[in-house]
Amino acid sequence: MRRISAALLLLAVAGCSTGASSGPPADVRGFWIGTWAAPNMGNGAVEMRLEQEGAEVTGQLVWRGSMEGPRAGASLNPSGEIKGKVVGRTFTFDRGAAAGKGDLVVEGDEMHGTVILARDALVRLRRQR
Repeated sequence: MRRISAALLLLAVAGCSTGASSGPPADVRGFWIGTWAAPNMGNGAVEMRLEQEGAEVTGQLVWRGSMEGPRAGASLNPSGEIKGKVVGRTFTFDRGAAAGKGDLVVEGDEMHGTVILARDALVRLRRQR
């Protein structure tokens, strides 16, 4: 139920934001640093190094911090290679068979949204220049 609610919220936010699906894709190239927090799971730092060609994105995700609570564990760490796509201002990525799918809204040099693990982790990132 929480995932459905989160998905509906993301759809509503994307639908209300200007340029969410029109115009060229947002630029997500570069090195991003930020934080994550998830109820009953923990919090910590997150980094992304992203390359972009058109709407297609590849890169590396590094996930650090405390994984606590009943759903914590090494298997939940989504660090590794990611592949994704930018549509308007929304960057969506997936770790494939590994844990971690994300939907982040891009606002210039900042991104924020959700990475889905055992619990939804709220993520905020800033591009390093």
